Amino acid sequence: MAKVSRRDDLRNDARAEARREYETLCTLQHVFPQDEHFGTLVSLGYLEVAGHGIMITRHFHGDNLAQHLRSLGEPDAQEACRAAGGWLRRLHESGATDGQASMLGVADKLDYLAATYGAVLRRDRETRTAWRCLEQAGSRTDARGFRVVRQHGDFKPQNMLCDGTRYIGLDIHWQSIGPAVYDLAPFLNHLWLVSRTLGGLLTNRHYRQRESVFLAGYGYGYGDDAQAVCWAQLYFALCYLGAYRQKGRLAASYARGRIGPLVRELAQQLGEVS
Repeated sequence: MAKVSRRDDLRNDARAEARREYETLCTLQHVFPQDEHFGTLVSLGYLEVAGHGIMITRHFHGDNLAQHLRSLGEPDAQEACRAAGGWLRRLHESGATDGQASMLGVADKLDYLAATYGAVLRRDRETRTAWRCLEQAGSRTDARGFRVVRQHGDFKPQNMLCDGTRYIGLDIHWQSIGPAVYDLAPFLNHLWLVSRTLGGLLTNRHYRQRESVFLAGYGYGYGDDAQAVCWAQLYFALCYLGAYRQKGRLAASYARGRIGPLVRELAQQLGEVS
């Protein structure tokens, strides 16, 4: 299987990113336990052709987890979510950080949100309310230390393949070091989106159980850290919403029906656990 980078005529960023992904995958072959249950894609080579970086891996026959969940009965779907949490924990434990601890870095995250999406997120009262909730809860949440890990960087159901037996991670950046919640939160947000229609109507009443077993599979104490997880989820959800709004009216309209309900729900939850 070949993954081809996008063409970048002005800079070599795309090719450099493709090479970094290949080198990360090679490293993971040695440090990540490749067993009968968990693994990563097997790297076979990297080359550059006509300005593209091309990473070649062994083909794995399986669907991404978002699709796979739709084909399963609920007990098996929950077990798949538990396995996804276990896979992420295995990845985090493979990147030694010597038991370091860190705060969430709330101030930096809020500064990034303001600088990148502030103008479009301040346009309506509902989003401003969610932002204030993020600010208010952030000062309390950042008072504690959290276990530091080498982060996946883009962990979501679409970046995991499953064939019913093995779980294979994709698109592993593994460059940043920080609290585990920044890998857990995107997965939970996308799990929410998989369980909802456009407009936020619930299509799977078992979402909460899937969320819980994912966190249990990871070994994360949701009762004690509910505020940190919810804070990170709302932060990412506002980033998603801001990115769509910057693309124009059509994308903003889509995000209002798709991402807006997630923002509202998370803001309410964060207010309840704060």
